[in-house]
Amino acid sequence: MKINQTVTIGKRLFLTFGAIIALLFLFSVTVFSTIQLNYRFLATVQEDLFGIEGLSLSVDNSFAAVDNYLHSGRGEYLDEYRTLHAASIKKAGQILQQLPGDLKYKMYDILNMIRTFDEIQADAVRLYNAGQEPIYVNRSVAELSRLNGYIRLECSRVLSNYMKVVDSQVTGMRTALAKTERFSWLVLFLVTLACIFLALRITRDISHPVHELVASLESFASGNLDVVPLTRKRNDEIAVLVRSFNLMTVQIRGFVEKIRRESELEQEIRRQNIHALEIENALKQSELETLQARINPHFLFNTLNTISALADIETATKTKSAVDSLAILLRTQLESAQSFVLLDQELEAAEHYLRIQEIRFGSRLRHSICHDAETGMFQIPGMIIQPFVENAVIHGLEPLENGGTICIAARMQNENLLIEICDDGKGFDAFEVMPENERGHMGIQNVSRRLELLYGKPVVLIESTPGNGTCIRITIPSGALPAKSL
Repeated sequence: MKINQTVTIGKRLFLTFGAIIALLFLFSVTVFSTIQLNYRFLATVQEDLFGIEGLSLSVDNSFAAVDNYLHSGRGEYLDEYRTLHAASIKKAGQILQQLPGDLKYKMYDILNMIRTFDEIQADAVRLYNAGQEPIYVNRSVAELSRLNGYIRLECSRVLSNYMKVVDSQVTGMRTALAKTERFSWLVLFLVTLACIFLALRITRDISHPVHELVASLESFASGNLDVVPLTRKRNDEIAVLVRSFNLMTVQIRGFVEKIRRESELEQEIRRQNIHALEIENALKQSELETLQARINPHFLFNTLNTISALADIETATKTKSAVDSLAILLRTQLESAQSFVLLDQELEAAEHYLRIQEIRFGSRLRHSICHDAETGMFQIPGMIIQPFVENAVIHGLEPLENGGTICIAARMQNENLLIEICDDGKGFDAFEVMPENERGHMGIQNVSRRLELLYGKPVVLIESTPGNGTCIRITIPSGALPAKSL
């Protein structure tokens, strides 16, 4: 909806209060400029007063430095005098540029007396350095003392006359500031009255239709969809709101009716979908039970036990040991997959796997398993050691003619559980990408990714070089260790 831009609320407020703000800004700039000029004048006067007083003090210090030198002969007093004299000359020149009218001539006389003071000082120092009688030196000192008194007296006179000149200016300044203050209060009072009058008028013009709109909105929000349409004479933003509200009520009444019909249809569809999901879940459960029945681990365990009993009857010791280890290993894998187990159980599974491989490799395969007593009862993710052991056997030791040794160790390190699987096999380049079609390599990659997802960071470190074997280090973070089993 378009609005006549000449009567919008924003434009009315901008023109009204913009004019007031512009007038206040110009008035404030004028007042602040006047005050700033007065402050600058006072700062200049203060600087001049301090400068004249400081000049008198500087000449006194210069006389004291010369007198000390003539009585002690120490060179630092003469250096001090030269510094003070140069500062006095500079300060007198600066004051001379700032003083008005007649005072410039008096300051010029003081500047000449300071220069004369320097000449007398030079004569006194020369007599002292030439070893003249003290009476001649004392005469110069006395003359310097009198000249210092004259300079001090003239500085006091200049200071007094300067204060008289400034006093009349300060009086005029006070009068001007008093007028400015009264005028400022008057302007502030008038502007305040104008703002109050305009605020009341604009507020009444805006708030009344807004209150009506709010009341209608509250009634509509409470569920009364049959509210009476509103009207607005002015063609401004509130008129747009009123027309939009009237249109909104009509549309919402239509939407509510439409949603009511769609809701009834949606509920019917939802009931049908729930019924379909129940049928689908029943079918999936049936398929799962069928699959489990096909792969029944109890049947496999019973078969292995039967084979073990036959091997025992036939005194096939190695066959019985292999079948028993395979049964224990299979049971451990089925029970521990995707769950937490004791470290002792995981190491026992690795032990049975190595026993089976030792039957195959004979003396070519040797192994050792050791761990601290306190680590055995810690729980770790199942099936994380055996894949690394299998990888070491297949890829590390099997290619070697003399085989090798696999060492498995577990201990606490810095409150973390450290598990190491090391072999002295052929090794590999740790920076090469391992082939994905090799079962052993895929196993350790899957275990590494599984542990990283479980603990939120990499915990498997692989160290290997060709010809020097491989060492796998698994660090279970201390904060991620489950509680000890009882």
